[in-house]
Amino acid sequence: MRPLVKAFFQKGLMAAGGGPVILAIVYYFLEKYGVVASLSVGEAVRGILTVTLLAFIAGGVPVVYQMERLSLMAATLIHAAILYADYILIYLFNGWLKYSHVPILVFTAVFFVGYAVIWLFIYKGVKDNVERLNKSMDGKGA
Repeated sequence: MRPLVKAFFQKGLMAAGGGPVILAIVYYFLEKYGVVASLSVGEAVRGILTVTLLAFIAGGVPVVYQMERLSLMAATLIHAAILYADYILIYLFNGWLKYSHVPILVFTAVFFVGYAVIWLFIYKGVKDNVERLNKSMDGKGA
């Protein structure tokens, strides 16, 4: 378990740096298109710190796929649940998502549909690569 915790922190720290950069890009476009005219220092600080935390967790949580005792389905459900909690809690905390039934339901539907589509593309790509490698190994081993 200790190597997984170490891997979580390593991957999380590598991803955490991208969070503030993405936030800066979002803030730039919000200002450019007149959605937000200005931010208080508190809003900027809260945004930077929470998006760094969001990126840290999102970057580290894929280590669940390295846990050999978990089935692919269990690892996927854990991964999806942690990412969902990570995003929705940060969005609600920062006021980026209105704390109301409809916005939360829309966010939830978009999140899980998007997650499923991305997961299926990645799964298919990995499966195709494994099949290609197996075929190439079968030809060389004979």
